[in-house]
Amino acid sequence: MNKKKIGLLAFITMLAIGMLIGCSSTNKENSADEKNEKTRVVKHELGETKVKENPKRVVVLELGFIDALLDAGIKPVGVADDDKAEQLIDKDVLKEIKGYKSVGTRAQPSLESIKLLKPDLIIADSERHKNVYKELSKIAPTIELKNLNANYDDLLNTELKVGEAVGKKAKVEKVVEEHKQKMKDLKAKAPKNPGNVLVIADANGNINARTSNFFTTGVLEQLGFKNALTDPTKEYSVKMTMEQLVKADPDKLIVMRNEKGHTPLAKQPLWKELKAVKNNQVYEVDVFKWSLRRSVQGANGIADEAEKLLFEGK
Repeated sequence: MNKKKIGLLAFITMLAIGMLIGCSSTNKENSADEKNEKTRVVKHELGETKVKENPKRVVVLELGFIDALLDAGIKPVGVADDDKAEQLIDKDVLKEIKGYKSVGTRAQPSLESIKLLKPDLIIADSERHKNVYKELSKIAPTIELKNLNANYDDLLNTELKVGEAVGKKAKVEKVVEEHKQKMKDLKAKAPKNPGNVLVIADANGNINARTSNFFTTGVLEQLGFKNALTDPTKEYSVKMTMEQLVKADPDKLIVMRNEKGHTPLAKQPLWKELKAVKNNQVYEVDVFKWSLRRSVQGANGIADEAEKLLFEGK
């Protein structure tokens, strides 16, 4: 073997050794970084999860979590939006989170889509997503909080828990305190005898009445109104016949619909027997705003609209 070949072989050998040492050094540095990365333990509905101190890439699987995350100053990289973002998400919120990726439906989020986003935190619903918690946790640290079946107090606690999970506890606590003060101020402006109220969803003439376990009803109760449904139940919604609605006979009736125009219930003969109908105290509202935006900001919006409708009769 001549000197040129020997020299070339020696050079290649040294280069290979250098690359191996470099890779080894890089791997050790990365491993050290991972070990030194600070985390916090977050308690949630399904247990405890170690979360990065300041997670940046967050995926949310319920609409209400979007608001909570924005209140913490973080935009989600992925949202389960049912592929109906313009219909389900407030237009101003949609502008704020522009650029996020859809991860499918809330009922069946796409695990593959979530994985591709390389999240460092997933926020899921403790009822809707409890059966996929293990699968989600394999992708990224996952916390499961109340939203789908949440009452008013649950939503405040969920908001605070999101703030804790993303390292913005003080920031979110301030948002919650401002909300509580807003509710106190509005209650002080409410009529002295506001009477009772019933919130119903009109699904093509079918009546689903909201109990005190529903967050919207909870917002109205914070303003001083009483729920016309008095029978104790753990459910947040109960089906009613028109006869049962007439028996409940609320002073004020709020009808949640996803279409503009008069409710189909108005065509039923017993409709005119309702006190609220006789006194012109029936109010049709957007079902998405009053039912799906389960968050502190959603509660603020409901309270503002309730003031206009129920306090002033507009």
